[in-house]
Amino acid sequence: MAGKSKKAGQRLLVLKYSRWWFRREIPAACRKAMGRGRYFMENLETSDLKVAQGLRDELERFTSETFAAIRSGKTMAAAALTAREQGILAREAIIVAADHDTGEPEGNPFDAALWAADAAAEGFRSEADRDAYLDALHGRDAVEAHLDAHLATLRRNKIVEKSVKEREGLILAFATWAAAQKPALTLDRIDRKQAGKYVAEKLDELHPKTQSKHLMALRGYWVQLAARGLVELPQQEPRGSGWPWNAQQIRNKPTRAERESRSDKERTFTEAEVKALLYAPYPEGMTAEHEAQIRDAIRMSLLSGMRMAEVLKLWVDDVKEAEDGAELIFDIQEGKTDAAARPVPVHPDLVDVVQRRLKDKDGNDKPGGAWLFHELADERDPGDTFGKRFARFRKNLGVADKREGKRRSLVNFHSARRWFATTAARAGQHDAVIQDVIGHEPDEKNVTRRYIAMSSRAQMRACVEAVKLPSP
Repeated sequence: MAGKSKKAGQRLLVLKYSRWWFRREIPAACRKAMGRGRYFMENLETSDLKVAQGLRDELERFTSETFAAIRSGKTMAAAALTAREQGILAREAIIVAADHDTGEPEGNPFDAALWAADAAAEGFRSEADRDAYLDALHGRDAVEAHLDAHLATLRRNKIVEKSVKEREGLILAFATWAAAQKPALTLDRIDRKQAGKYVAEKLDELHPKTQSKHLMALRGYWVQLAARGLVELPQQEPRGSGWPWNAQQIRNKPTRAERESRSDKERTFTEAEVKALLYAPYPEGMTAEHEAQIRDAIRMSLLSGMRMAEVLKLWVDDVKEAEDGAELIFDIQEGKTDAAARPVPVHPDLVDVVQRRLKDKDGNDKPGGAWLFHELADERDPGDTFGKRFARFRKNLGVADKREGKRRSLVNFHSARRWFATTAARAGQHDAVIQDVIGHEPDEKNVTRRYIAMSSRAQMRACVEAVKLPSP
């Protein structure tokens, strides 16, 4: 009987420079998915054949399972995964293997998973990729790791989509900065000093209101992270704290001369600006099909005080007859604040516009057909798209007030809301009624206002009709 080959015990093993290597040919169908060439090779870091044989058996099992998973379509291509994503998968594999830890020195899946993870870390040529892999492997989360869950919470709390998108962008701005630090800052590495460094480098030169928006978004994110046990708060910090972002803003108080020299607050439209927006010839070079939506939307806001998002997202079903059938109302169901949900009487000068937009539309039709501004229904981001169109429109008409150091013009679509409130007040309407019509949340300091019931329909109707557009 022929004896066994002397090299039978060295199957899939190669001795190089006194160290055993595992070497196995990768099936052609699996090479692209594994992101490797013809062979899978790993340094076993041992000169002991018996130790190498034990590691060889584990790697053989691991590669066989990997090949099978790739053929069945159960695994993603390694080339399509970032280093961090690979680290997350390796961490999950170790957690699963821990449940099957035999405690035996040989053939232990937990030890094999640890060994495979270490071997994978050594395979990264880029130090940055290796760090990202190890951060994920050891459970060190990137700043944006739990952002989707936070945004979902905001949406459940009825925060309007524009504000959700804004907070997402502000948090991602910090995440980008954190990832660029050396070493990259993961959630567990961010303390008050690192937060202060970001504020000093990126926020201090911004307008105070813009700074406040950044810090509010980050505080809100950290509150949720702490509540879920994803970041640790110092012992002296109370539950619900937005540490490390609390008290980071240093307000620079302007001198008296600066305060008196000019105002840089956003303002209402002047009468001349309203006339230009409503009656001036449509600017050359702009798409003619957009004129009706722009003129209709700005007219609606001027005569109702509704926000841009409220105007653009009106559905056919939101236009209703009052209970007595004597008038039309915009039945706004939700918005930026709790006070945003309200009935708004349709101004007499808006009835023709509303009836034109209701024509041939069925509220039970497909979602696109049920929008009052149906031409925006298919846009990926209707608010952003319309906002850019309106900005170009008003700039071409010379309706702009840009100041040095200010990102936005002091007049914009929101100026129509301000114009309505200002015009109603000058017509003798009570502040409380104006607030109810425009859906403005009362100041927290105004305790009395919070105890007063919403204005009557007759009061709100009188407020709306007190506002008159200037003549051409």
